[in-house]
Amino acid sequence: MQTRTHFANQTPLLSSISEDAVLRTLHDHAAMIQQNPLVIHYERCDPPANASPEDLHGIWYELTDRVAYLPWGLLHGTVKYRGCFHDTPRGLRTHIYAPMGVHIRNLWTVHRQAARGSEEEEEEEEEETGPTRESGELALHEEIELACPLGMTTFIRRTLSQAHRELVRRLSTAGSVGRA
Repeated sequence: MQTRTHFANQTPLLSSISEDAVLRTLHDHAAMIQQNPLVIHYERCDPPANASPEDLHGIWYELTDRVAYLPWGLLHGTVKYRGCFHDTPRGLRTHIYAPMGVHIRNLWTVHRQAARGSEEEEEEEEEETGPTRESGELALHEEIELACPLGMTTFIRRTLSQAHRELVRRLSTAGSVGRA
């Protein structure tokens, strides 16, 4: 039985990083793949036979991840899968076709954070004073849709969250984004 899970990660970026540098990195597929701490090998490839019509014209890679199945390094393995990359004006959209019917759709975007507090406060203030101004602080936002067998959801989501934190840490350093 397949389950669908939606979740998001939002990470503020260092003030020394420009929006253009982040977008260049998001559009540099090799850089994005290399920043992912799970990936140990990748190469360009053709779309798989089961690719969706919207993904057929994307840029395809075959990737190999090193995955820890048990904590403390007790059991590791590799997983080979294909992924489709589409550049968007505000970031990057990917669709991962992994074994066992696992599909992961990511939408990475860079945007400026609102200057005010919570969304509820912003909505109340917007009604009174007009639109909220942006603070100028950049944030990297990742929306994830995960479709996988029921028993794998927690493992895959935890693995994705750990990889996201490390990937964003790597992207957030001025050196790694500046080289993009």
